[in-house]
Amino acid sequence: MRIAVNVTRDFVAGITSTNLNLLNHLLRQDHEFVGIELTDRIYMKGPVLFRSFAPEIFDHHIINLHHLPIAKVMRQSKTLGEVQAKYKPIIAMIRAILRDTKPDCVLLNGTSFIPWLISIAAQRENIPVLLWYAGVLTKEVEQYPHAKRVIFTAMERSIVRRAANVIFPSGVAKKAVETMVMKKKLKSGFVIPNPVAATFMESSVAAPNSERNIAAVGRYTGIKNFDRFFEIHKRLSEEGWTHRATFVTNPSQKLANAAPKDIDILPPMTAEELKQFFLTQGLIICPSRFETFGNAPMEAVCLGIPVLVNKAMGCAEVLERVGLSNMVIDFSDIDAVTERVKHLAGQHILPAQRNALYRELDYRVIGERIEDILTATAAKRR
Repeated sequence: MRIAVNVTRDFVAGITSTNLNLLNHLLRQDHEFVGIELTDRIYMKGPVLFRSFAPEIFDHHIINLHHLPIAKVMRQSKTLGEVQAKYKPIIAMIRAILRDTKPDCVLLNGTSFIPWLISIAAQRENIPVLLWYAGVLTKEVEQYPHAKRVIFTAMERSIVRRAANVIFPSGVAKKAVETMVMKKKLKSGFVIPNPVAATFMESSVAAPNSERNIAAVGRYTGIKNFDRFFEIHKRLSEEGWTHRATFVTNPSQKLANAAPKDIDILPPMTAEELKQFFLTQGLIICPSRFETFGNAPMEAVCLGIPVLVNKAMGCAEVLERVGLSNMVIDFSDIDAVTERVKHLAGQHILPAQRNALYRELDYRVIGERIEDILTATAAKRR
């Protein structure tokens, strides 16, 4: 089976890690991939992430959008139809790629404007789509002006309608889409947690004297709520709880203005670099107001590093199922969160709990489940 998929090379993005985990499984099953990357970067180096894949089984196509940034297009548009009209040449390019490569189905990660553009092209080329949720667009734009929110919600809704099947990484994600986006129950929705790569499931030992190292990992955006991490750090310092705080993210001026000066800011890392980083930490803190899953905390906890996640995150469901509900909390209560941080930092995770996590999140097991859904999706081609 040949599968077209939208790809990104951003190390800090959850879509990147889930893509790579699935690719590593499916490529071993003799499937072929067409990678479609849309980027607004004028300059970029070669895609290091995908160099291990032979060109004959991973056909990588790159389309540059630097002349059509979504922010500019949104400013100039009043309806979703006007947005689509401005991207007409890009949709034509994607259609040409699909006609030339002839995939059996399209696997879309996420609901941003890039998967939306690909979904339009796939529909016009009569290629069935499997949508794999990675963030709920309607939630991520809650702080936008009303007119923009309306367009983005219509964008997300149109992707779901074009999808033959939909995979949600959690019940939290499925419920949010049904209630906020589609306003109805979805019949073709599967709940499958995001996979964790094998490197995070190898026997590992935390670095000595790392118990009071706390860290956060992810994009600095409003819905990720990392300002709460900064507040926790300040509260711990005021209470005299000696520790070291680190934030792994893409640097920006906005972040530089918001982050306390005594928090270490590190750039995005490869999977192996992130593994070694996790092993130097005593606790990974994830305060997201909403997240369909949460890859970083699951990678850390599989290594035996304790985590503390907001109950609004999809991965909280996995932690609760394997007996780690003490690592789930409501981040609105700063006093309770601060006390839980002190309690969890440096705590050991029992082998039985790690084994339960492995059974839930093994990329091979999840890959087989997604492979079955891809096969069923491809069979829907008329």
